[in-house]
Amino acid sequence: MDKKVTKVSPADPMDTIENMESPSHGKSLISLHYNEEAVDAENVGAAPVETMTYQQRWIRDNIKMRVCTKFVEKPTNVNSDLLPPVRVPGKGLPGIQSEAEPICRCGYPRSTHGQSLSSGTSGMEDWKVDTHTKATRTNAFGTVEFLGFGENERNYVRVDVDTKMKDMMELMMDVWGLEKPNLLISVTGGAKNFTMKQKLKEEFRRGLMKVARSTGAWIITGGTNAGVMKHVGEAVRDYGLVSASTNPIIVIGVATWGCIQNKEDLTDSECRGKWPASYRLGKKQRPKESFLDPNHTHFVLVDNGTQHQFGVEIPFRAWMENSIANMKTNTGKNASVYVPVVLLVLEGGPGTLETAHQAVANNTPIVIVQGSGRAADILAYAYQNSIGEEIGATDQEGKTKKITQTIFDASVEAEIRNQVEENFGKKNLVRHCEMVKETLKNRDLVTVFEFSIGGRGSSKDIDRAILQALLRANKDQIFDQLKLALAWNRIDIAKSEIFTDDRFIQYKEGVNRHRNKDVPSMLFEIMQSALILNRVTFVELLMDNGVNLKDFLTKKRLLKLYNHRDLYDSSSNMMQEINKNTQLYQLLDKIRRKNGNEKYISLVDVGCLIQDLIGDFYTPWYLLDPKVRDLDVEYLLDGVSAKCMGMPGIKKGILSMATGQKQETVENELLTSDEYQVPDFDNPFQELFLWAVLLNRQEMAKILWKGGKDATAAALVASGMLNSLSRQTDDTELAKKLKENSQEFSNLAIAVLNECYDVEEKKAQNLLIRELEHWGAATCVLLAVESNNKKFISQTACQTLLNNVWMGHLSLDNQLLQLLLCVFIPPLIFPVIKFKGDSDQDGIENLQEKGVLRDKKRKLEKQKTLSSIPVKEEKEDPQVDYESKPSNLSFWKKLYYFYTAPVIIFAHNVLSYVIFLGLYSYILLVKFNKDVSNEEIILIIWVFSIFAEEVRQMQSSSTKNFNTKLHSYITDPWNIVDVATIFIFVMGIVLRFLRFDSTLEAARCVMALNLVIFFFRILHIFSVHKQLGPKLVMIGRMLKDLLYFIIILMVFVVSYSIAAYSVMYPNSELSIVLVYNVMRLGYWNLYGELFLEDIEREEPDCSFDDSVYSNGSLPRCPSAVSRYAVPILMGFYVLFCNILLLNLLIAMFSNTYQIVQENTDQYWCFQRYRLIYEYYTRPTLAPPLILISHMALFIRWIFGKCSFCLSSQPSDLIKRFSSDKARELVQWENMIADAFMNRLELEEKKNIENRVINTQESIHELFFKLDELQDLQATSGSSGQAPISKAPVNQVVRMPPQMDKRLLALEEQMQQSTVALNWIMKILQEQEKNTRVAPMLEDKRENEKQKKEKDKALVKNTVEERKRLNYKARLPCYPQSLINRFPVPDHKVSWEIPFPEYDPVIYEAPEVKEHPYWADTIDLIFMKPEERIGKIKFNEYDDLNKVNRKSYVGTYQVQDGLPLNPTGRTGLIGRGLLGRYGPNHCGDPIVTRWKRDDIGKVVMKEGKKVLEFVAIFRKDNKLWSIPGGMCEPGQKVSQCLKAEFTEEALGSLVEDSNMEEKIKSDLKIMMEEGEEIYKGICDDPRNTDNSWLETVVFNYHDDTGKVLHPFLLRAGETVEAASWLEVSSSLMLHSSHLYYVQLVAEKLNAFF
Repeated sequence: MDKKVTKVSPADPMDTIENMESPSHGKSLISLHYNEEAVDAENVGAAPVETMTYQQRWIRDNIKMRVCTKFVEKPTNVNSDLLPPVRVPGKGLPGIQSEAEPICRCGYPRSTHGQSLSSGTSGMEDWKVDTHTKATRTNAFGTVEFLGFGENERNYVRVDVDTKMKDMMELMMDVWGLEKPNLLISVTGGAKNFTMKQKLKEEFRRGLMKVARSTGAWIITGGTNAGVMKHVGEAVRDYGLVSASTNPIIVIGVATWGCIQNKEDLTDSECRGKWPASYRLGKKQRPKESFLDPNHTHFVLVDNGTQHQFGVEIPFRAWMENSIANMKTNTGKNASVYVPVVLLVLEGGPGTLETAHQAVANNTPIVIVQGSGRAADILAYAYQNSIGEEIGATDQEGKTKKITQTIFDASVEAEIRNQVEENFGKKNLVRHCEMVKETLKNRDLVTVFEFSIGGRGSSKDIDRAILQALLRANKDQIFDQLKLALAWNRIDIAKSEIFTDDRFIQYKEGVNRHRNKDVPSMLFEIMQSALILNRVTFVELLMDNGVNLKDFLTKKRLLKLYNHRDLYDSSSNMMQEINKNTQLYQLLDKIRRKNGNEKYISLVDVGCLIQDLIGDFYTPWYLLDPKVRDLDVEYLLDGVSAKCMGMPGIKKGILSMATGQKQETVENELLTSDEYQVPDFDNPFQELFLWAVLLNRQEMAKILWKGGKDATAAALVASGMLNSLSRQTDDTELAKKLKENSQEFSNLAIAVLNECYDVEEKKAQNLLIRELEHWGAATCVLLAVESNNKKFISQTACQTLLNNVWMGHLSLDNQLLQLLLCVFIPPLIFPVIKFKGDSDQDGIENLQEKGVLRDKKRKLEKQKTLSSIPVKEEKEDPQVDYESKPSNLSFWKKLYYFYTAPVIIFAHNVLSYVIFLGLYSYILLVKFNKDVSNEEIILIIWVFSIFAEEVRQMQSSSTKNFNTKLHSYITDPWNIVDVATIFIFVMGIVLRFLRFDSTLEAARCVMALNLVIFFFRILHIFSVHKQLGPKLVMIGRMLKDLLYFIIILMVFVVSYSIAAYSVMYPNSELSIVLVYNVMRLGYWNLYGELFLEDIEREEPDCSFDDSVYSNGSLPRCPSAVSRYAVPILMGFYVLFCNILLLNLLIAMFSNTYQIVQENTDQYWCFQRYRLIYEYYTRPTLAPPLILISHMALFIRWIFGKCSFCLSSQPSDLIKRFSSDKARELVQWENMIADAFMNRLELEEKKNIENRVINTQESIHELFFKLDELQDLQATSGSSGQAPISKAPVNQVVRMPPQMDKRLLALEEQMQQSTVALNWIMKILQEQEKNTRVAPMLEDKRENEKQKKEKDKALVKNTVEERKRLNYKARLPCYPQSLINRFPVPDHKVSWEIPFPEYDPVIYEAPEVKEHPYWADTIDLIFMKPEERIGKIKFNEYDDLNKVNRKSYVGTYQVQDGLPLNPTGRTGLIGRGLLGRYGPNHCGDPIVTRWKRDDIGKVVMKEGKKVLEFVAIFRKDNKLWSIPGGMCEPGQKVSQCLKAEFTEEALGSLVEDSNMEEKIKSDLKIMMEEGEEIYKGICDDPRNTDNSWLETVVFNYHDDTGKVLHPFLLRAGETVEAASWLEVSSSLMLHSSHLYYVQLVAEKLNAFF
């Protein structure tokens, strides 16, 4: 196998960090040469690739590490005594360094470099990472097992610091198999161990794990077992691993490889990885090394070829977090958002301040845990004691907007400085203080978590603090906030932060006023993602806050829901695979293939599935609506369809007819507008409800059921579908869940029905028989029967309806005896029988409009639904009456109503069947001979009439096609009995007419057996009896049990019979008689026939002679041994069968009896319905006269007078109401269903479980308070004082309620008294009655004044010192990029101070490298030093480029052809964002006026006038600044000042013809009075070592206010807003602008 060699090409001068996916180390100023070509990467560990797993191969081929290529010995006097011992694999003892072994500048000993590497002279050669290291195949990856911490294995990998982030994302997502996060929590803080209060530590751990579990977040830390990383690991251990959640918590540790202790345990010399690597945490930690934390789940160990250098992973981690943040969450294509990032600050030092500062600069929200110590507490103090002041500014359109500015009082700044000095020392003091202030420049990005038990206004949940911080960062993007809450599945955050105080509704109205059409679509996409992700509470919340389902649900969106189109990326089939594993997908896929759909599931497929689940009687409208049937699914979802390309003319015609446009227009519409092409659904709740039920999303289905119509019918449909789905799965758990959900919906249907019945009985029965247009034209009763819902049918409302149907037009007051008497004596009908008061029924029917009836009948014929039952269309209340009224019916009407009543038809059929059995018995006993008698002919005709009725019953089934009709028919056991009786009867008749003596006897036997079965059929009549009916169910169930028992029993019978017979009669001849004799022996033993005479028979009663017992002269004698063996065998056989198995059978029967007995009423009611339905649809005449009715029905069908209708009377089981009546009925049902659900929810809140939860929370709160009191006592006790004498800082003491109220009242009175006293003293002083203040007050005021002046002086000095130390130019993160500067301490800024470790980063922005007109066209930084000489003239005017390269501060140094920033080092070389090498000149005008009140009086503060200046709010860094800018080539500074002020502070006002003249005149007056304030280098974040800003600052002051007081401002295109700002030292301004404002204030003697 050929070895693979990786070539590292020379660095391209244009290949800077901005063009790469990973950070790159910069070059020092001395070694700014082109990169040397790297040597070939070593192909170490060339193991056979075929034996490796995919994970091993991928990591070997794509992940590199970095090793030193040249040994440069480190001087022994450089902290050599502090270096830890180095473990060299295979040499010496672990942890013991070889004596006198030299150390390389990379930190590794000479023995780890290899013998082939070149060596340098100690201390004479500068060792650099970029020139003295190379990338090679990583040798540390796999899984690590921490010894002593369980057997869990964690993934780890050693990566090169320059690894591309694309490879890292592929490693984590594809190789490690991590799921996309919905949130990224970056934890930063103290790297050393620190202590937190126990309660705070518990809250931090619990809250962090809660937010990680609930949102699916990734947590990224430093990965070592120390400091904040250890706290996070312990949180995972204590809360994450014991969680019941199935989602694993991902905690990724990003650490420096060279600082990991015992890292040799993780390496593999063959580069095949370790699976697992055994890693042990030692007891002693060596200096500059740390152990890995055993509770992290993944480790990324960053390597730059060095050892014992902390911070190597910091830029790599920043790039990795940025790459993760550029991923989108799995919440749907259009509802997804970029993964949000939040920084969690816990304790920490100066590095933590820099990290927090950089996070805010990158618009990353931070959460500060107050009370954790050091940096976190300093930031928390600064945040809580600063003020967020809103400033009114003018935007580009001239509208006023509010911008929050963080204001620091002088005393607060002084306290911050003191805290920083106390915690971090005086080193870099100004830098640290400014970082604290600038971190809080955008208060919306900062959240302080203050844990205080019972404290007012404090949050107890750190998870809420984290999520609220992210929402505050996007406070103006309400839809992004909603997407984040959806991704996290945190409905509590959505309710508390988004849908509050009508904020969401006001936002939508405001956007709609601006004609933003994207608002509904954004809401709809969020709604669709919530549905797909099964976020039930979000769906309910969105429906309550503006999402109209009729507008939302289109055919296209419904198809997306069934096809899950938004849940998986095109590059990954992960979500698609999950979809294929669902039961719904498997069922739909079968139907899809059957229907010939190639790619997507259509609504027709869904309709077919629903029909299969509910029954053929149910026809979904998906199968009826031609628009749905002819819908081109691929065209809707993809925009391109194979059907459209080769579409036949008919298909095109259909689409054209649907839209009224030509086909080309239709295709364009399909691609651009679903709203026009796909109309809204009439009942969107129903469509989504069916979708949720099919997916078995119970809670979602219940929410949609609650919002939809036809509550009872919808619940019955769901119950039937779920019950059917449970029978079609082999998954036991899934089947159990489906049955439970089915039962729940059944209970809901029953509950709603009973509620309706309790309110109004008549309307409740109307609900049962109303034809449901949206539910396949079925009825609630039919849905319940077809889904075998016995419990629903057994309800009082259903039984009352069946009673009315059973009696027909006869009154319910008629007794059974009266009815039987009239059956036998018809003349008694008139005086005895009572009829219902329906004398006016004919009049009602005559009032119905014939045209409406014809239309509805035509629609019914089109649907072909419920063909067996005619629809009775009513405009009045249906026929349900419980009171007998005086009857005015005619003679013939009474006769008709009596004989057509189902109860009378049943009586006649029973009587007829009894006569039939008597005739059959008479024939078999008396008249069955060779001659055919008249009685036999009558019997044959009678049986034929029974057969004809069975055919009619099968044909009249509510299903559609013959197969389903046949299946529905044979599922009834009594129908199987009918078929058996008729078949056996036909067989007997055939044998009867063969005219043979033997066949006649065979016919007699067959007919006798047939009579027995006919007698069994009479049991069906008993179903109507409440006591006997359930017994029939028991018999049927027991027959099934008996069948299973016989299977078990036959094992014993056959085995014993063969064994016993073989012993008794060995070597028998094979014959049918042998089989009979064998089985006869064992079977009859069960009933006590032991055959002892056969076993004990001896000669001469039997014979052993074959010839004798073969001819039957004597029986065969049993063998001698059988006399002893067989009885013993039989004894065991009888013992097992008669005692064990028979008792088992009895137990099975008892269990069956118990089950049926417990539900006796349900079984009887259900059987009763079937019986009533059978005789309700049965013709009036009984067999054999029923043939007359059959002939009449056949003739009627031939003439088409009643299509598919086999009954002449209108139906009482299905009725269609007028639209108004149906709407009223539906509204009434929905109102009762809503009231029921509200009452049910209220009862659930009051149940015992919720009460226990509330009690538990109260007890938990009480325990917290008790623990707090114990902590207070312990703290006070340890100080040796009384328990209440001194309370620790940050502790809250809870008073009793009465005491607390009294203290609050006293405090309020003291405040009022203080205000009154101050007012009195002020009045006295003004009246000069008492000019002397009390000595104590005077001293106090004097002290406060001195402190205030001291604080102001300190702030002023800080501003000046910050300018002097070049602070802004050394900020860690370079603007508008992710580049980090090389850190430069305050004391090493000057070029004169040696700084050998200085290794600045090279960076030039992409827009600069494109060489615009304002930038140099020569890239000096990428040239060799000798090539740079003379390319650009410095310290003089550049005639070629028309640029003044002279500095305002004098001559600057030029080294190796590059200019050096006169202010000192900045940590970055190149031009950055600036265009010119050397000075870049600009101008900054400070336009000021005195601040005046409403009456025009100048405002005073501390005895000085208050000054205002024109400021602009920058878009890039969100800071206020002076409206200045860069000078164009050849442009004078004065021209630049005027142009920049006009462009940024006046904006479009200069284009207004009405304002143009006034603005010009005002500007002319203003510019004539300008005064230079400053001229020199500007401390700007864009400055680099080779390029810097120099400015001239002019002040244009209007002392009278006549010019500038009415001056209008408007933001220009390049800025966000413009405003007049009050001059104050508490301002945070861009660059050095605060220093310039301070100079202006000093010049004008104004307040600062």
